[in-house]
Amino acid sequence: MRAKMPPPIIFHGTTDTMVPFAQATKFCAARKQPGNACEVKSYERRGHDFFNFGHRKLMSCGEDFKSTLQAIDDFLVSLGSLKSTTK
Repeated sequence: MRAKMPPPIIFHGTTDTMVPFAQATKFCAARKQPGNACEVKSYERRGHDFFNFGHRKLMSCGEDFKSTLQAIDDFLVSLGSLKSTTK
């Protein structure tokens, strides 16, 4: 990895069978090595694409969607890319 890469935030279910959770954490650790920002948000007992609103008939789907949107806002605020709307 090289320095000055765009900062990713990764939302990953711990039971994802398409992309193992360990792969996401390994990628993020490697991304941070040259001084880049990277964050992994884990979601227990969630699989692949768990936060796509209305995609699956999970009771938590709407809440997961809202949670990831809030985490995106928080991440962008922490980078100075977005102004906080909380007072």
